[in-house]
Amino acid sequence: MDFFQHQDKAKSRTFLLVVLYGLGLLALAGLVAVITVMTCVSADIDMDVAIGLTILCVGCIFLLVLGGSLCKTVQLSAGGGRVIAESLGGRQVSSSSIDPADRRLYNVVEEMALAAGVPVPTLYIMDNEKSINAFAAGFSPNAAVIGVNRGTVDLLTRDELQGVIAHEFSHILNGDMRMNMRLIGILFGLNLLAIVGYYAMRSIRYIPVSNNRNDKGGGGAIVIAIIMGGLVMMIIGYIGVFFSAIIQAAISRQREFLADASAVQFTRNPDGIAGALKKIGCPTVGSNLTEAQAAEASHLFFGNVCGLFSLGGLLATHPDLTLRIRRIDPRFDGRFPKRIEPVRFTDKPQRSKIQPTTGSRQSVLGNIGELNLENVLAAGALLNTIPKNVSASANNPLTAQAVFFALLLDSDETIRRKQINQIQETCSAFLLKETQRLYPEICSLPEEKKIPLAQRVSASLRAMTAAQYQQFVAVVDILIAADHKMNLFEYTIKAMLLRDLDIYFGLAKQLCVRYTSLSSVRQPIAAVLSYLAYAGHTDHAEVLGAFSAAMKELGLPEEILPESETSVQKFDQSLRMLAETCPTLKKQIFAAFMTCVWFDGKITSNEAGLIRAIAAMLAIPMPVLS
Repeated sequence: MDFFQHQDKAKSRTFLLVVLYGLGLLALAGLVAVITVMTCVSADIDMDVAIGLTILCVGCIFLLVLGGSLCKTVQLSAGGGRVIAESLGGRQVSSSSIDPADRRLYNVVEEMALAAGVPVPTLYIMDNEKSINAFAAGFSPNAAVIGVNRGTVDLLTRDELQGVIAHEFSHILNGDMRMNMRLIGILFGLNLLAIVGYYAMRSIRYIPVSNNRNDKGGGGAIVIAIIMGGLVMMIIGYIGVFFSAIIQAAISRQREFLADASAVQFTRNPDGIAGALKKIGCPTVGSNLTEAQAAEASHLFFGNVCGLFSLGGLLATHPDLTLRIRRIDPRFDGRFPKRIEPVRFTDKPQRSKIQPTTGSRQSVLGNIGELNLENVLAAGALLNTIPKNVSASANNPLTAQAVFFALLLDSDETIRRKQINQIQETCSAFLLKETQRLYPEICSLPEEKKIPLAQRVSASLRAMTAAQYQQFVAVVDILIAADHKMNLFEYTIKAMLLRDLDIYFGLAKQLCVRYTSLSSVRQPIAAVLSYLAYAGHTDHAEVLGAFSAAMKELGLPEEILPESETSVQKFDQSLRMLAETCPTLKKQIFAAFMTCVWFDGKITSNEAGLIRAIAAMLAIPMPVLS
């Protein structure tokens, strides 16, 4: 199953989630109706009044549950995976951290992100959690968050850590994260009754109760009423918790097997993830979390979180630990280590002569949304070739802006002087000095190294405030417009970085599906293909041939635009429309783009840049190209 099929399947699971949620809500409402009727009958209340009370109680339950689900969903939509990580006590890991444990974790995640063609996820460590566990959260691969327990970084070797992170990247690339985030929001409503009942019971301590028996206005009656009401709500609420646990288990269990298998495929090292699972089985380690908020997010994690009674596996969000290990390591004898010592941090950068994915049509299409060892090693080697001075500046939130500005400085001295003057007018003297200092080294880098450098900058720029980011974007636009045009490299790195950062800082919405048929996006497809055909071929016959071959593959009429009507601006507008197509349609469209580019049997550096820009705008994970 490829990336696009995974995305479609993840969307189809939404229907299952809605059905299960509806059944749970109906069962809860039915239970409330039965309790209300029985109470009215025992109190000898008139039947008409009893019916009215029943309708009122059921309506209140619907309102409370649906309202709770809606509010939680809105909260998660606004904050994404960061809301989950911070509610669990997570500490954000800075890209410039010098702590050995933080640095090793960041290096592993950064290599995988570059190899998979997605932005580096925001990283969090739950320092108070000494067990081994991890999670991925967010609504898209471009806005993912990865969180790990303290025990994960302290107790796992690099291979084991890589296996766990590969497992989480599987969830990111397979579309599981979005479903899991929706699951938290929806199930919160079912759990809300238990929460309300719990706090109602706790509120009793604040109600003044008179010790005078003759004081009929004391709080005794109120206390009894609250106790009875709170108790009933807790009982009904925990039945809701039961239903939500069933839904969590039904949605998540099989996805863990897939993610384990994907981690082995990604790393080609079954001992890595198997070793991490075995260490979880150590009685002094485990995977449980102490934070009270962990239960509602239990289906996000690498291992079981709460260790609750699972009714023979019915309520378990994860498969049995021994079974998971034996699927990876059939020789496992079921014995777990009795003690685990912290690892020594001697993390050395991986260097490899393995080449990344070659730029053929089939290899590019086949590697979308996939991690493999060759690309991970190549990504690590590529990152290690960036000069240390530049790399350190890219990892520092204070100097990352200067790195990006230096990437945009023009080779023409007259234009470059104009750009420097504009930086001087709009930015601090420190940023100007850093940009000028970094420019000579960055200018000498080949373009294939500037792309991963730009990706490294992206992670650091997230440390800015929204106001600082808006000022940064304004400067970027000024630098690009200095020569009154936007070249392909400028468009590529702007598309790769600012689109994702716009979403991160709340200046743009997550992509949604608006178009499900080729006919509805025929014009933007023709505009992009026209631009690709002209950009990749000089001979007019080849231009027409490349365009026609791609349109024929899609079954659309041939209407190439005149070259005078193609521009970067129109190219950008068209891609923004195509970004809102459904996954299967997006796959067809991107394959046609590759047909156009590959028409002459080669992919030039110019065309490789175009492919990367298209992938960034369509939110398609693009692996490293050689």
